[in-house]
Order: sequence, then structure tokens, then C-alpha cells
Amino acid sequence: MKEMPRQPRAARRQLWLERIDASLRAYGIEAAGDLAVEALTEKVEHPAVLNLAASVSYRQGRFEEAAQLLKRARALAPKDPNILNSLGVSLKALGRTTDALQAYDAAVRADPNMAAPNFNRGVVLEDLSDLRAARSAYEQAATLDRNYPEPLARLAWLSAQAGDAESARTYGKRTLSLAPSNMLARMALAFADLQQRDLAGAEARLAVLIQDPSLSPVNRSIVLGLIGDLRDAEGRPAEAFAAYEASNTELRGLNAARFETGEDTALGQVRRLAAWFDATDPEPWHQPPPARPRASDPKAHIFLVGFPRSGTTLLENVLAAHPDVVTLEEKGCLDVLAASYLTSNEGMERLAGISSGEALRQRDLYWSMVRKFGLEPRGRVFIDKMPLASVQLPLVAKLFPDARVLFARRDPRDVVLSCFRRRFEMNPSMYELLTLSGAAAYYDGVMRLSEIYRASLPLPQHVVRYESLVDDFEGTARSVCRFLDLDWDEGLFDFANKARSRGISTPSSAQVVRGLNREGQGTWRRYRAQMAPVLPLLDPWVRLFDYEPSS
Repeated sequence: MKEMPRQPRAARRQLWLERIDASLRAYGIEAAGDLAVEALTEKVEHPAVLNLAASVSYRQGRFEEAAQLLKRARALAPKDPNILNSLGVSLKALGRTTDALQAYDAAVRADPNMAAPNFNRGVVLEDLSDLRAARSAYEQAATLDRNYPEPLARLAWLSAQAGDAESARTYGKRTLSLAPSNMLARMALAFADLQQRDLAGAEARLAVLIQDPSLSPVNRSIVLGLIGDLRDAEGRPAEAFAAYEASNTELRGLNAARFETGEDTALGQVRRLAAWFDATDPEPWHQPPPARPRASDPKAHIFLVGFPRSGTTLLENVLAAHPDVVTLEEKGCLDVLAASYLTSNEGMERLAGISSGEALRQRDLYWSMVRKFGLEPRGRVFIDKMPLASVQLPLVAKLFPDARVLFARRDPRDVVLSCFRRRFEMNPSMYELLTLSGAAAYYDGVMRLSEIYRASLPLPQHVVRYESLVDDFEGTARSVCRFLDLDWDEGLFDFANKARSRGISTPSSAQVVRGLNREGQGTWRRYRAQMAPVLPLLDPWVRLFDYEPSS
């Protein structure tokens, strides 16, 4: 085709831009986006046209196509904050959270006074469990645009999750003054009512919320869980249990396609690992490849493990109050390595015989991931807290033979009930907890595997009993410090205040910032009737761990 003369092509491009602009003003972004798609077929390559065309692709669920259009737009306008923000939205939809965060960061640098990318940064940071940075981003967005309800709603919900009911109320009410139907703010206010024991207020809010036809399945699950908490606070355990069950049923429906596949489930994996260790020679695990000391090494390397809701968050925050300690909260830095070695018997064979060179590469990968989260463990006592890293201890034995293990333990019945009642970010392990029987079976599997590891792996372990930490804080904490070669520090008594400033991303946050309390001990007894089917499976662990028998 003969190329058009420069002036006619420029004139045609200008005509398209004027038509798209007029459509945007008169009919909105959807109509303008449709025109932009037409313009692209006419070879009109302009940042605004590409951005609008990308909005059409995004709206139709074609996220990769949207991202590619926005990358072309960025090449033409590298510092356009709207394009960078849109690119971040598309990348997040593709699950590329790190790339999305980089795009939002670039948008904020291009225009620090633009509220939307600050808010979107907060959403990604919240997904990454960096709650302090997420809160800061939401606060910045709310400051830049005082009529922007979404960041206020997010702040209300984060405050409620952290146990700060007063802040949750403040942010929630500000949100509803701008957007009276905002679902997240309404849920945050109900949560705050529960925390302040305003049961009548919580009842009124939740009764309206559960009937709201706009309630999404995820939010419906949250509201049902809050109703469960309300019924529990009212002393109506049977109704509370039914609400928790309904909440989890919603989540199972949303996640079954992801986690009920022909692939190895989380429970299947722990059973396979247990069978593998039962059938193999333990001797290779006592012969790790040598790890040469480096100047960048921590003073001591600790893995804090156990099972969800066993007290790992409380123990981590106690130790984080020590001036010589730095902790990492549930970032899964071993997960990539686990995917290489622990997901098949062949992988376990490779791990058992891992060479010095391969071990060095895998250690470097682990430390690069740790530092990616902004931590510097050099010369400190470094605690990597990840409850279900208890399943990944063969990696620790081979790659970090000088590491020590803190194993958090709590009454198995309280653990399983709490896992069933609380809401977690979904992954294969957390999916197992959505039924009481599933939670009990997974607990049983992980504990069996942990006992096999205790006998097979040459890792120093120190068990920390949750109830002992609550009932005899100083004695238990001093014992932990001795195991870690830490001098005693009186600052550990102030762990709750320090935890408030750190930000906690687990369901235990509200309890930890309140300090030591016994409210979670023996909760299972109120639910004895509902727990009856799983007690026989848990009773061997109750006896082994020296808790009071169920009968």
C-alpha cells in the first residue's frame, strides 16, 4: 500500500483524536474506548488512544491484551501517570503484583499529587502483607482527594482487623459520609461493634448487610464470619458454628476449581512426605553440604514454625521486641525451593543428595528473597516466621544446617477450631481448613510429619507452648532467649505496644496488640458438641502434648 502523505495522515490522526475527545465528553469512557479501538485499526498510534483501547480490553477480561496496549502507550509517553496507573491495574489483574507495584510507583513519581495510583499502590501492598506501607499509601490517597471514599474504607477495615476499633469507627463514618452504601466501611463498623462489645449495634448492622443483594460472595463470607463471632459473643455456640460453616461454604464454592484438582493437595503432600521419610534412610539428612560463613550472615538463623493459630504470631512479636532480633512475618521465602524439591519423590531424592554448589545457589536465592522484603539480617538474630514451614524443614536441614527451630504448640482442639473459625488468604493449605474435618485431618498430617522430622532431621528444636507463654510469660520467654543465645531484655514485656507500630498481617493481629490474655484457652469446650466428630482424631495429640483429655 502506498504510504499516505505526511499532512493527510496527521490530519486524519487529529480528526480521530477530536472525535474520541468529543465522545469521551458527551458519552463517557466506554463510548470513547470503542472509538479508540476503531482508531487503532486506522493506524492511529497515540498514548490516549492506546489507553482508551486498553480500557476496552480490560473491561472484556483480556488483561494481557490491555497490558500490551499500555506498554505501547508508555513507550510513547513514559511519564504519563494515567498510563502508568492503568498499566498497574492490568498487571495486577494478571497476578503480576511486583510489576504492578513498579508501575504504580512510577505513576506516583510522575505525579505525586494523583490520588488513584497511591490508592492502587496500597491495594497491592496489602496483598503483599506490607500493612504499614499499605496504610501509608491509603492515607496519602485520602489526603490528596478528600472526596475519595475507597482509601478511607480500606483504612477502616485495616484498623478493624488490627483491633483499633476507634480508628475503624472514625474512618468508617468518614467513608459513609461520602458513600453511604460502601460495603467495606459497613463491615468495618460491624467489626468495631464486636470488638467494643456493642452486640446490639453489631446485630443491627449485620442483619442489614447479610440481606444486601449487592453483597459479593467474598464479602458474604466475611459477614457470615462476623455473624459467627456475634453469636459466639452471645454464648450461642451452635448458631455461631453454623454461621462459620456457612462462611466457609462460600469460600469453598469460590475456590474449589483452584484447589480440588487432580494435583497433589496440601494434605496429600504431607502424607506423601511422611511415607517417603518412613521408607528412606535418614543418614543423608545428617550429612548436609558445608555452608561457608559469610560477612552477610545473621548472628543466628531461626525458623519459627508450627501450625496456624498455634501462637506463632504472639511469639514472633514477643521476640521482635528484642533489640538484637529482626523478624520476617509469613513471606514464604522457602516456597520456591519447596516447589523444586518437596513436590515429588524425585525432588526429595535430589534434595537428599544436594551438591555444595546447588545448595549455595539455593541459599543465595533464599537470602535475596528475604532482603527483597526490606530486611537486613546481617549480624542480627533473624527469625523467619512461617507456621507451615514445619512441612519444609528438610530444606532447612540441607541448606541451613546451623539453623535452629522454634516450634509453637497449642491445645490441638483450640488450634483446629480456631483455624475453622478464622479467615485466611486462600492457598492449598488454607483450603484444607474450610471444613472442621479437613482442618483436623490436616493438623493430624502435619503433626505426624513434624514428629518424623523431629526424629530424622538434625535440627535443634525448642517447643514453645502457647499456654505457658500466656501463663508464665517471663519464664517461658527467658527459656526461648536461652535457646537463641539472646540476653534477656526487659523490652519484651512491652511487645504489644511495639506490635501496634509494626503492623501484623495475620488473623491474630487484634489479639496480639491487646497483650497477654487467656480468652483463647479452652474455647473448644464451648463447641464440644460440634467438635465431637474430630475429637478421636485429635485425642492422640492431646495426650502426647500433655493436655487435659477430652473426656
